[in-house]
Amino acid sequence: MASLEQQLLEIQARLQNSIDDCLNKEVAQLVKEEISHAVETEVYAAGTPKVYQRRGSPGNFMGTGSLGDPQEMQHSVSNGILKVTDDAQPFNPGFGLELDEAISYGYGDKSLWWNKPRPFENVAVENMKMTNSHVVVMKEALEKRLGKGNVI
Repeated sequence: MASLEQQLLEIQARLQNSIDDCLNKEVAQLVKEEISHAVETEVYAAGTPKVYQRRGSPGNFMGTGSLGDPQEMQHSVSNGILKVTDDAQPFNPGFGLELDEAISYGYGDKSLWWNKPRPFENVAVENMKMTNSHVVVMKEALEKRLGKGNVI
């Protein structure tokens, strides 16, 4: 018969695996959706380009290679920590900045709507904090794995 300590370690390992699985699937999907939404509200709504054509359009980012395309977002999970990055590439590879960095922090003299900071990633985080959507999704995902009533 397993000792109490062994049983607790087994429970802890099962919980950690469940948490990581929830983060890797449902929560990562939510975060990518929130980033896409923030790209719509913070980046695309800031103005309409006259010199270049955008790769995506609000509500239609999937498979476009644009900043709002969830397929361009990568995620990793380790010990209860989810990290999501937007790895969409700029049209001009010699630009010198990552696309998400240039849009979030601005570039050049930051005097025009297109080169001013548009911190879409921060907005996505704030939206999740305000709505608590990440907590709701995590709770529902854990209830699916562990059983309703077993999650606080």
